[in-house]
Amino acid sequence: MVRKVVWQVLPLITFLIQLTIASPGDDLYAFLDCLYQCEEITCHKNPYHIIQEEYRRELEASPGFEFQYYNGNWHFDDMPLPLHLRLLLWNCESNCDYQCQQIITRERKEHEEEIYQFHGKWPFWRIFGIQELASMIFSIGNFVVHYIGFKKMCRAYSSREADANLKYAYFNTILISVITMGAWLCSTIFHIRDFDITERMDYYFAGLTVLSGFHSIGARILGLFRPDRKLARYIFGGLCVAAYSAHIYRLVTDWLYTYNMQANVTVGLLQNGCLCILCYNLYSKYYELEQGKSMNLEHLNYIDFKRIILPSFYSSSPKLYSLYPLILSTIVVLGMSLEIFDFPPFFYDLIDAHSLWHLVTIFPAYLGWYDWMIWDINENVRDEIASLVAKKND
Repeated sequence: MVRKVVWQVLPLITFLIQLTIASPGDDLYAFLDCLYQCEEITCHKNPYHIIQEEYRRELEASPGFEFQYYNGNWHFDDMPLPLHLRLLLWNCESNCDYQCQQIITRERKEHEEEIYQFHGKWPFWRIFGIQELASMIFSIGNFVVHYIGFKKMCRAYSSREADANLKYAYFNTILISVITMGAWLCSTIFHIRDFDITERMDYYFAGLTVLSGFHSIGARILGLFRPDRKLARYIFGGLCVAAYSAHIYRLVTDWLYTYNMQANVTVGLLQNGCLCILCYNLYSKYYELEQGKSMNLEHLNYIDFKRIILPSFYSSSPKLYSLYPLILSTIVVLGMSLEIFDFPPFFYDLIDAHSLWHLVTIFPAYLGWYDWMIWDINENVRDEIASLVAKKND
């Protein structure tokens, strides 16, 4: 089923990526004319429009000469740029690019024409030199909630330090939080300033986040936390490392946005499929316990009732609490749909679908995802290991 969903989604994702890369705004004659005018007058101090008029007759007689359009209503920043822009590595050429995006977009709005993307991005309003303020703020928000979760996982691990059998399960979850924090840090930097290096680091860490999540949940389903499965643990971990290394090698040698998105979507769907299996297994476990009139309410010790969706429902029994990650993953999937139904920025040209997607991803980590993982390790993983040890001793 998961494989079928993957191949249904990938063509749509590929089509959307191709539309983004095309960026029709880049080829607008008005935009190209604006860039030429800004760079010649502002960066190169070349008053080409005056020279064209003064020597018009001579230039018209020159073979191959092409007159460049000039618009006296286009005004550009004087040089040098303010310090805050130079600190964020804006130069005359990149500043001209930004100004022309704003100028052409404003003109198109005045004439009620379609708003276009430039270089794969919407023409956002720059604030203090920051290219995408909303996406940057929401990326910081994601970093903060995962940092809080990271500290919570570390405290939980320290309180269970005497049980060495839980070390592997905790290591996997703590590793995810560290990688995820790195990903949101790279996302923050990328949305401040879009360079090749910041873009690639953002993409590299995004892929690592997805794959590490798949590794952790896959290892949980396969029971690799068990002491008798250490060899399988190393093999599975080695395969994931090899897959990620091959992914990075592919991107370094042949950078393709389409491939990168296809790879992340495929692994992400597999990860969600594994999560569904895990929730089903836990639900079946507690369903059988309830049928046997054995009610375990230990899950209440892990729930923060101020930070959980539908607390009266999911806290009523461990059977229902075992399904809690499904609603969190549903939030993520619904948020991802914002990327499909993309739209130009609003609210002073600061907020777009991508920034709202970053906003949505804050909530799952804040609303109990780490609490649920701690519960799963301390109660379910521990029980499975205890059962294994008891069978060996019999």
